[in-house]
Amino acid sequence: MPFKFCPECGAAVEPGARFCGSCGQPVGAPASSRGALPLAGIVTLVSLLVLGGGFWLYLRLAPEPTRPLKPGETAPGVMAGPPAGATGQPHPPMELPEDIKNYMASLQKEADANPEDTQKWATLAGVYYRASRLDPSYAEKAVAAYQHLVDLDAESLDGLRGLGNLAYDRQDREGAIGYYERYLAAKPGDPEVRTDLGTMYYETERPERAIAEYERVLATSPTFYQAYFNLAVVYDASGDREASHTALEKARDLTTDENVKQRIDALLQIARTENLPLTQAAQRIAAAAGASGAAPAGAANAPAAASAPPADTFRGAIEQLFRGHRIAGPKVVSIEWASDDRARVMMAGFPMDQMPEVMKIGYLGKMSDGMKAAQERFEVGDPVVVELVDQPTGVVMATVDPTETSSDQ
Repeated sequence: MPFKFCPECGAAVEPGARFCGSCGQPVGAPASSRGALPLAGIVTLVSLLVLGGGFWLYLRLAPEPTRPLKPGETAPGVMAGPPAGATGQPHPPMELPEDIKNYMASLQKEADANPEDTQKWATLAGVYYRASRLDPSYAEKAVAAYQHLVDLDAESLDGLRGLGNLAYDRQDREGAIGYYERYLAAKPGDPEVRTDLGTMYYETERPERAIAEYERVLATSPTFYQAYFNLAVVYDASGDREASHTALEKARDLTTDENVKQRIDALLQIARTENLPLTQAAQRIAAAAGASGAAPAGAANAPAAASAPPADTFRGAIEQLFRGHRIAGPKVVSIEWASDDRARVMMAGFPMDQMPEVMKIGYLGKMSDGMKAAQERFEVGDPVVVELVDQPTGVVMATVDPTETSSDQ
């Protein structure tokens, strides 16, 4: 798949993005790509089309389904994320801004005027594919553009990979396998595509071939820990817990992110002490976190899950507002009230200074609108101010003051 993986939450992240749209974690410097967008469109597209669709497999396990989950796919009762993919409902379509639509229209016009220009068609296809992740109606246009590339050159890497990814997204497993195999015939060392091919083999009940593909990835790319996660899932589903735990431990050793290490440690600790498959261990963690708002007993190193009191008071409504946000909510550690009109939302792993400005403004505006609604509901007339604080450093990242902030800004 054409994504990097966020080191914090495992979400798929578009190439070139500096900020994970799922958890707020910085993901490194922009990467170059053959399908890079011109400067006029890059800022808006990066901020609007960054994906936060999925978690690593070990965090997305559940008793049903028992296969590896692709980026963006939801497993019931485990880790909440934007629902997408075959086992969940499609991501709700997001209306793209007019300037983005106009930009895509101009790219289409340029490509139509240059039917033999593979670079223009590759750029157009890539933009349509990104747009389709927010509005599925663009998937058909992405398929057409990628197919045009393959019509021009039957071995087009951009075209074959794009068509494979789109088939993967709609769970056309055999179609994805065919495109990925053609792609890998020309570029056998691509670890991401070969890992996706392995997952498609597993989903078509060929676990041995899946394992073989993951092992081929690790033979040439030994630090590609997504393959280790997938291996752990396949071994676990096959009943080989020892091999599954070994693969997961290797993934743990490869990451430098302490949050990821802690989550793997918690999963393995429960799986081993209670003699459970990883699927059931992951479900146990999710159930315990949902019930208590914290990691389960025996998993002291697991990050605490956020919970909010019932919204039958003004404070409860404010806490629900901040903890309930799909992206920022899981990063809320605690909410401290200095008085009835001033609170501090303590957050970890949500570096707002790394956010594109358009995303920051949108988030703060939504929180401001929610605070206004709560004030009206509970008849709170005095100004209320909430500070968003980076817990590890104590730095105030932003202040939400409904008298100054609005989503209309």
